Amino acid sequence: MLLSLDPNKLNYDNPRVHRKDHDFAVAWAKSYGKGRVFYSTLGHTQESWSDPDIRKMYFEAIKWVLGMTEGSTSTHPRP
Repeated sequence: MLLSLDPNKLNYDNPRVHRKDHDFAVAWAKSYGKGRVFYSTLGHTQESWSDPDIRKMYFEAIKWVLGMTEGSTSTHPRP
């Protein structure tokens, strides 16, 4: 997982919140066979596409998926 929602700021009384483990990934990456997978829920608004940090994230993710850059998908503890 690269980005996640802050579980302390979510309303668990909302009927649309179904995760019991409070793990809400926003962006993640993983290896799949010989390939690489990147997923993000960001970028669905004009404001997010105008954000240079979001555009850089997608650009770097595309390079990683294509094998043009390295990056680990190994699990590590939350900070």
